[in-house]
Amino acid sequence: MANPEREQLRGKGEEIAGKARQAWGDVTDSEEERAKGQAEEAKGKARQEIGAAREKIADTAEDIKNAVTGD
Repeated sequence: MANPEREQLRGKGEEIAGKARQAWGDVTDSEEERAKGQAEEAKGKARQEIGAAREKIADTAEDIKNAVTGD
């Protein structure tokens, strides 16, 4: 399983790259580049959410383990 923080960071990078691609599409008047940028941005946001969910699951699992073992 991927590291949740790494997953979120990778997602942020994809989001930023998508925004840059959209801007390039605006400059070049390319609807295709704008659409690809929007898709990349959405993918990045989704990856960030997945990373956040994995982090929450790991934290919850740790809390449960500590409650069971008394740590």
